[in-house]
Amino acid sequence: MMKVISRKLVRKAIEMISNIAKPDEDDEDDDDEEDDDEKDSEEKKDTEASDSQKAAEAKERYNKFFKEFGKNIKMGIIEDPGNRAKLAKLSRWTSTHNDTELISLDEYISRSKAGQDYIYFLAGESKEQILKAPVLQALLKKGYEVLILDDPVDEYCFQHLNEYEKKKLVNVGKGEFKFPDDDDLSRRRQKKLKKMFQPLTDWWK
Repeated sequence: MMKVISRKLVRKAIEMISNIAKPDEDDEDDDDEEDDDEKDSEEKKDTEASDSQKAAEAKERYNKFFKEFGKNIKMGIIEDPGNRAKLAKLSRWTSTHNDTELISLDEYISRSKAGQDYIYFLAGESKEQILKAPVLQALLKKGYEVLILDDPVDEYCFQHLNEYEKKKLVNVGKGEFKFPDDDDLSRRRQKKLKKMFQPLTDWWK
C-alpha cells in the first residue's frame, strides 16, 4: 500500500485549490478600478467573461494536477484521518452529469435535488460497465446525479470517508440500497417547513 500522502503534497494541493476558489489580486484591483471609473456595462461584461475564462483555466490546471496526484490524495483520505475532510474537498470524481469531466464533491452537492441527504455513487470495473447498470439508469430518469467510481481504490476510499458535509455516501449497487422516493423527499421538505414555522403557527393558534 502506498505511503500516507506527504504534508508537502497536501500543502501544494490546498494552495492550488485555493487559487481556483479565490480571484487573483490583480482581478480584484481591476474590479475596484472599474467601479471607481464607472465604466459602461459592455466593458463589465467583457471583464466578467475574462474572469470566467480565468476560472475555467485554473480549474483545468488543477484537474491536470489531480490526474497526476489524485491517487495519492485518495490514499491520503484512506490513511490520514486527521486530514480526511481537507483531502476530500480536494478530491475530484467523474459523474453522470458529465462522465468526461472531473468534479468536486461540493459541485455534486450544489446540483443535488432539494431535500437530498445522500451522495450517490456506483463502483465498477469500467466506466462503460457502470453507465449500463439498470439501477443507474433508473436514478438518472429520476434526475439524480451519481458519481462513477471506476478505479479499484475509489470504493475503498469512500468506505473510509463515509460522509461529506453531513451527507452520507451511498453505494447504489449494494443489495440494501433503497431507491429514493420523491414522495419521501416531499414529506421531508414539508417536515422541515413545519418545524421552521412552528413558532408562528403556535402564536397564531
